[in-house]
Amino acid sequence: MRLRHAVLLGALAPLAAIVAAAEGSSVAHAAIVERIVAVVGEQPILLTELRQRARPYLIKIYTQVPPQQQKVAEAEMYKELLNKLVDERVVALAADKLNVTVTTKEVDDAVKLKAADLKVPVSDLLAEAAKQGLSEADYREEVRRELLFGKMLETRVRSRVRVTEDDAREYYKKLQVQERKQQTYRASMIALPLDEGDKAVRGLADKIVKSARVGADFGALARQYSTDATREKGGDLGLRSPTAFGKGVDDVLLRLDEGDVSEPLVSGGRLLIFKITDRPPSQLPAYLEVREAVYNRVREEMMQKQIKVWLGELKSGVYIDVRL
Repeated sequence: MRLRHAVLLGALAPLAAIVAAAEGSSVAHAAIVERIVAVVGEQPILLTELRQRARPYLIKIYTQVPPQQQKVAEAEMYKELLNKLVDERVVALAADKLNVTVTTKEVDDAVKLKAADLKVPVSDLLAEAAKQGLSEADYREEVRRELLFGKMLETRVRSRVRVTEDDAREYYKKLQVQERKQQTYRASMIALPLDEGDKAVRGLADKIVKSARVGADFGALARQYSTDATREKGGDLGLRSPTAFGKGVDDVLLRLDEGDVSEPLVSGGRLLIFKITDRPPSQLPAYLEVREAVYNRVREEMMQKQIKVWLGELKSGVYIDVRL
């Protein structure tokens, strides 16, 4: 399950009942024995700390996950949460070395801003946190960790992320491809026999592609050059599924817009040239309409990749022993 820092709004069962359900059996039979679940540098992470941080997630599990799946969800949650705690400790150690800190005022301001974003008083924000098992001190500490992580990202990661127009257009093209995987399309094809190392055929194929792309009639080129049975129909293949030709060819065709002509593609001992003659209307907004949103999405994905790289770099210089 995905862990979130922000307080989630919504009705939740009373905390006491949930905690009793989550922890009742262990409390009834024996006191919790403290133990170390991980060591980062010289700093231990204790079981009690892990369980305290887990309380909001336990509430979600015991209110949202079917009973028969709760144990598996709980185990997965603890594993993911411990990894998160390890990451936080590694970042905190790096922040100490760089003298990066978070002041009380910064925490106060961040709490007020969160409340303003949700259009609720701070008191309501803290009350909602309490429903999720977080005292005011717990919640403020969570905010402090967020701010510290953000400061470290600002100084060490954001400079690594540069989104170009090509990056954004490639992301948009991937969205188009995903849509087209569910659609039939119409295409025409020119097929040329290919002998190993036959430069003349490859040269002819390149000439055909160039002619078609500058406006030559593709049907006429097919009738003149193609050796496929469709030549008499100007190479028209009719409607085709997105998996008609095998992955190597299909992946190329999925990226072609209506009217586009492919590069020569090797398939089954032939050189194939395709023109997409018809595609269903796309449900995606035009690229220019969503360009900013696409840039933001690409930036976020790049940021997440760079965060993983950065955390890996930090961990390479720190002793880490996970014992859960």
